[in-house]
Amino acid sequence: MNSETSVLVTGASTGIGRATALHLADLGMKVYAGVRRDEDAADLEQQGPVIAVRLDVTSSADVDDIAQRIEADGGLDGLVNNAGVYLGGALELMQDDEIESTFAVNVIGLLRVTRACLPMLRARRGRIVNVSSISGLVALPGVSVYAGSKHAVEAISDALRVELSTFGVRVIAVEPGSIDTEIWSKGARRDQASSSQSDAALRELYSPLQRLLEKLNRNPRGISPTAVATVIGDALTARNPHNRYLVGTDARSLALLRYLPEGLRDRLIGTRVWRD
Repeated sequence: MNSETSVLVTGASTGIGRATALHLADLGMKVYAGVRRDEDAADLEQQGPVIAVRLDVTSSADVDDIAQRIEADGGLDGLVNNAGVYLGGALELMQDDEIESTFAVNVIGLLRVTRACLPMLRARRGRIVNVSSISGLVALPGVSVYAGSKHAVEAISDALRVELSTFGVRVIAVEPGSIDTEIWSKGARRDQASSSQSDAALRELYSPLQRLLEKLNRNPRGISPTAVATVIGDALTARNPHNRYLVGTDARSLALLRYLPEGLRDRLIGTRVWRD
């Protein structure tokens, strides 16, 4: 990719998406930054030379409109599927609409945007960067829905990496650990609201797990979104990018759990949750 590179970044209002849009613009790319609110668009365009566009990945109309606009502008070299929501808590305490909205954004939205952009990416032999999570590799208790959605992102990335390779399109997964971003505080508010609607006795059953999640939400000790944005920039520009990039010390540490015997891994994780 060169200075003429055109990239679409979804979920660019805050956090990783915002940092990525600004970083790629600093690299000289033409960046379409998808946001959901007009005020976010105005604020983002004040921060750097990006083209902020209204884009709700759960809206087929929005996705079709932005794809048509970018094609009319000359096409697309890169897509960063970053839009995502976090949902934590015990499954028994969750509501149907919470579960459905998580998959609607994290999975269906990613597929919808990717499908719409594929003709342009094939024409340019472009790249797709899917922002996954360490939860897409290691599923911890309390994040069954979120981890499930990110495991789906990993599966989609693996399948499309081969499916699109014949067209010269590279598909890359970026897997951050804890990030210092608003997704956790937003998630904590959703967790609390969900728990308040549930039966008190049921909440008490899962209180150790809930306390752990609240502690993690209050003290994510995460790396900055800018650090992830830098990795995404590398994935888009490297001559021979990796298939996946783990970002953060905790992500690399947790990834090692995949190689433990399942029984031992489950005991280690269970002890952390239920006996602390």
